[in-house]
Amino acid sequence: MNQASVRTFACPVHKTAFVDGLFCPSCNKAYPEANGIPVLINEANSVFLISDYLTKKAYGGASSYAGSLDNITGLRKIYRRAMRYLSESAPMKEFSINDAVEAVLSAKADAEILVIGAGDTSIRGNATYTDVAFGANVHCIADAHDLPFPERSFDACIAVAVLEHVAAPYRCVDEIMRVLRPGGYVYAETPFMQPVHMGAYDFTRFTYLGHRRLFRYFEEIHSGISGGPGTSAGQLIRYALTSVSDKPSIKKWLKLVGLVSTVPFRWLDKISDSNISAYDSASGFYFFGTLSQEPISDRQLLGYFRGG
Repeated sequence: MNQASVRTFACPVHKTAFVDGLFCPSCNKAYPEANGIPVLINEANSVFLISDYLTKKAYGGASSYAGSLDNITGLRKIYRRAMRYLSESAPMKEFSINDAVEAVLSAKADAEILVIGAGDTSIRGNATYTDVAFGANVHCIADAHDLPFPERSFDACIAVAVLEHVAAPYRCVDEIMRVLRPGGYVYAETPFMQPVHMGAYDFTRFTYLGHRRLFRYFEEIHSGISGGPGTSAGQLIRYALTSVSDKPSIKKWLKLVGLVSTVPFRWLDKISDSNISAYDSASGFYFFGTLSQEPISDRQLLGYFRGG
């Protein structure tokens, strides 16, 4: 078990800290480990089963999730790296996960940070990484609908490209609020105008205003566009190209052609990033804020609208 996993875990059902290993006396159940990583899922409230993680073919998620666990070699590895580079290359964001982490650490140098949907993310500071797939930095397999930590365990929570993949995003934000200490921080990036990705594990999209409402119990520090209209246009063109065929052998080359040909579209974001019209067709939005005692009302919410 890696270093950060010595923190206090809790039963994902009852949310009380384990007293003896990973045993919950309320459930009368001992939660297992796989590859030395605790598997802490409330199966009654999750699309995942604990048994999914206990076989030799335990769920490793998409290749982009697997990080150092991705064992593909040769031309396939070169192809995959090229695809990832082309997918991620874009103009620098006005505010990013690293900016959020720096702000948190400036306020509290020893802040404890929870990263949900960690994948191969690595941030500075005292971080606990969770995911529903094994990855390079994952300390705990956990479903965001039921976080396996006692209340008030963290000073900040990060959820990048996570809330579109959960069945009940409002419940997940409630869980984030539960595990945050008073005045705790949240940073999230969530799609708006993006095609389906990760197959069946893709549920929801948010407008800017919808995203702000999701975090209505937080006081805003920064919010805005994480990917602009140019990024949206490139994504839609790529998916339009790949819809020409359902054959995987053809689709992978159509995807490569689409990625290469639409890279310039993403640089249109630099032209539109100062225009409020960009909010109407942005690829996604980010939110960074601190936990508040009172929510903003839906009437107040209308005043937060940004658009053309």
